[in-house]
Amino acid sequence: MKATKFRVENFRNIEDSGWIPLGNVTAFVGRNEAGKTALLKALHLFNPATSERFSPKQDYPRDRYARDWTSPDDEKSLPVCHVEFTIDQDLRSSISSLLLANEAPPTRVIITRNYDHSLHYRYEPTLRDDIIGSGTVDTALKNLAASARRYREPRRELAEWANEQRTQLKNDNMYHATLVDTIRVLHDEVDNYADDTTADAIERFQDRLDVLINRSDAVDHVSELIKQEMPIFIYFENYGVLDSAVWLPRFIEDLDRTPHDPRIRTLNAMFRQANLDPHLIAELDDVQQRTGDPDDPYLDDQRDKKEERAIRLNSASIEISEKFSSWWKQRRHKIRYHADGDYFRIYVADDRRQDVDIELEARSKGFQWFFSFYLVFMAESVDQHRNAILLLDEPGLHLHPTAQQELIDFFDELAKSNQLIYTTHSPFLIDGNNLHRVRPVVEKENGNATVSVGNWPADRETMFPVEAAAGYAIMKGLFKHQKNLLVEGITDYHYLHALSQECAKLGRHTLPDGIVVTPCGGTKYIGHLASLFLGHEARPVILLDDDEAGRNRNQALIGNLFSDNATDILLLGKVFGIDDKDVEMEDVVGEELILRSLHEALDVVVEITEEDRREEGSSRNRSLIQTIRTAARRDNIHLPKDWKLPVATWIVSALARGDITIDKSTTDRADRLLRAIGDRLGKAS
Repeated sequence: MKATKFRVENFRNIEDSGWIPLGNVTAFVGRNEAGKTALLKALHLFNPATSERFSPKQDYPRDRYARDWTSPDDEKSLPVCHVEFTIDQDLRSSISSLLLANEAPPTRVIITRNYDHSLHYRYEPTLRDDIIGSGTVDTALKNLAASARRYREPRRELAEWANEQRTQLKNDNMYHATLVDTIRVLHDEVDNYADDTTADAIERFQDRLDVLINRSDAVDHVSELIKQEMPIFIYFENYGVLDSAVWLPRFIEDLDRTPHDPRIRTLNAMFRQANLDPHLIAELDDVQQRTGDPDDPYLDDQRDKKEERAIRLNSASIEISEKFSSWWKQRRHKIRYHADGDYFRIYVADDRRQDVDIELEARSKGFQWFFSFYLVFMAESVDQHRNAILLLDEPGLHLHPTAQQELIDFFDELAKSNQLIYTTHSPFLIDGNNLHRVRPVVEKENGNATVSVGNWPADRETMFPVEAAAGYAIMKGLFKHQKNLLVEGITDYHYLHALSQECAKLGRHTLPDGIVVTPCGGTKYIGHLASLFLGHEARPVILLDDDEAGRNRNQALIGNLFSDNATDILLLGKVFGIDDKDVEMEDVVGEELILRSLHEALDVVVEITEEDRREEGSSRNRSLIQTIRTAARRDNIHLPKDWKLPVATWIVSALARGDITIDKSTTDRADRLLRAIGDRLGKAS
């Protein structure tokens, strides 16, 4: 059975979460105290591996407790957690043997856990409503009353009894189990009205009830089978970090006394994973405790046991080192298990100091956490985690961001055998390539938790880690490419691709194959993105406008990130050999086309004079964009804040439709720019 969705009601700060879809891996994201842990705890108590259960005093919403519960010992069937499961083919085959010959087994079941710990089952297709519903019992009572009305007094009492039961049945809202109990009572109670005259009608009525009772038994058997196959929910909050030195007598004692203590649980997982018996290791006495004849059989036996222990420990050390290194990629580690008398010790060396063994607790907290986490899951997944859904509350808090990213891969591996649900507020524990796994949890103004399904919430704090994860995933994808060009804005991106397509039609230079053009959202952000590329050994070429902002950014990049690669920065003015004029991408497209687009896209007509082109107090001329702004101000024409984008969009769309073409001077400029980009990218790669 696989869980496909769940819903939580009447639990802590959750009034009603609504239905929340579940996949193989599901991540709840949100601020602290938003309700992420409450969702996990409700799922855990739905069907825990331990004896825990829902407690009204601890779990029912506090603001409603006094109103709804007169005593903490009340037994109420108020729903808390609903989980929908799909039923696999093997289980459906087992169910078929319990049903009628022509009845299809259900493919899904919604199971509800109530505060009184009872379970309610609802099947799709249904197994009970059309066969054992209250309407079926009502029909049987109606037929009995009709038959009884034909009899003279006192037999008409039977008809009155049947009608009274019909009225009572309509007034009561019964679960299946309650309805079946009522059917059994009716079956026995109707005998009070039996005599020679009514016997036939009562027998027909009881025969009908017998069918329903037998049917109920079959449904109960189905529900019992479903209950047996229902996955357990295992909740992990604290992972017992191992000590480097374990005193075996105390561990064996604690294992019997407190096996679920996080530290004892992790130690036990380690011994099981290593296939080591702590009792056997502890029983080995020190050879020096007994002296005498070196041929003493006792000493021979002790030496054999010590040798066996050393071989087992060495074999276990090799195995755990190889398996663990396949998951922990920060460094390659060599783990060594060592036994000395009553003490079991763990040492760790890494690939930078291979011959230096360091005690486990001297390693980083992140390493200790991941090692303990790994042992528990790998050891326990073989048995008690089988047919279990794993719930992890804030895993990997001590891990470095890159290690948290590796934990996502570990989750995917675990999810091959067990569904996994976890909470986090770290962007590095969110898979940016699989954002469909994310369920944002938001705390409303009244303190109640709500889960966003199908749309993202407006709360920025909740969405920040999701946005960061998406951005990081995009960047990682860019780092894989060999040819990267960073441009200032989205309009530069559009113009470059459009001009490349026009040049391709004329057999001129185009953007190189395999190039990825990345708009950086402005000049000031280019340095940030460039540093990320260089940090991943993906050397980009940068295209800058030759205006004051572009020239300043050029100097900053040359003085820092590109001190050895200054030629990888292209200033538009330098590309065209222009040193007396600011040059932006719109200058490449051309004045005629830009002014036409202003009119077509924004219904703005700007007339430019020679004075508009000259930069006051400078020997340089203005760029086309600066010139248009100057002319618009002179004539009191309002230009929208982001007017460059709709202008670019109109030009690119019109070129794609063939409504306009670029003239020869624009083609020549585009050809020269695209050739320069290709040359630089060829050298950079």
